[in-house]
Amino acid sequence: MIRRLLYFVPILLGAALIFFLIFNVVGGQDKYLYNLLPQKARTFEQIERYKHQYGLDRPLIVQYFEYVKQMVTFDFGRSQSRKLPVDRLIKRMVPVSAILTFPAFIMEIAISLILAGLCAFFRGRTLDKFLTILSVLGMSVPMLVLIMLGQYILAYKLNLFPISGWQKGFGAIQYLILPWILWVTVSIGYDIRFFRTALLEEINKDYVRTSKAKGMSETQIMFRHVLMNAMIPILSYVVIQIPFLLTGSIMLERFFSIPGIGSLMVDSIFNYDLPVLKAIVLVYTLFFVVFSLVTDVLYALVDPRIRLS
Repeated sequence: MIRRLLYFVPILLGAALIFFLIFNVVGGQDKYLYNLLPQKARTFEQIERYKHQYGLDRPLIVQYFEYVKQMVTFDFGRSQSRKLPVDRLIKRMVPVSAILTFPAFIMEIAISLILAGLCAFFRGRTLDKFLTILSVLGMSVPMLVLIMLGQYILAYKLNLFPISGWQKGFGAIQYLILPWILWVTVSIGYDIRFFRTALLEEINKDYVRTSKAKGMSETQIMFRHVLMNAMIPILSYVVIQIPFLLTGSIMLERFFSIPGIGSLMVDSIFNYDLPVLKAIVLVYTLFFVVFSLVTDVLYALVDPRIRLS
């Protein structure tokens, strides 16, 4: 684990370098300064003054290490579009995105595992074929179509849920139920197909036939052996998705007016709000490296044959 944690240092530095080069080499500085200045003040002299004020006239290597320092201290200054400290914005909006995505993700994985287990247990039979067809249909419908149908039919026509909006505290649940349903609906097809394949690969192995020959029932084999051995690819699939939950909520946040980090990222891109974008790059990188470590640890817990070496 210590060795894995040490790997995070070059990963973070590499992510910072890529973002820094995109901004400085591709030509983002002029666009950034252009957005900072009022329309009447966009003169060459003003741009040069702002370059000096924000340190953009210093050597690139100095600017890069200044960015690294900001990452270490998580002090990115103030948002240019929202006029608030960046750390306050991130701390306010990451929990909102987490409340939107993590409960839906847990429900999605639980339902998918149950249905995939039924598909594997009744493989080749009517239930397996029916659930497989439903999975393919679910994979074929884009998220945008489901959002529009859900808002029009369930929220507007049937008035079962609010169309959009947000409220702090427990009042937010009424605005989250429909996005949760849509998230599970659009994601469950992919999960069922993947989990079913992982389980069927184990079912066809020699140790399953040996267990049957010893007199074990299919239920015992499925839960005591097949499911545990299939957990390696399933854990890989599940844990590696967690860092992307924040970006996966962008469409839901935009259409349902939920003030999460995905919505903040889109607004910052359109407004070229560089301090916020810098912080978001750090947040996503941290999520990715942390859950990569969690994946490795869970491997060793699920399968004692695996060691972090």
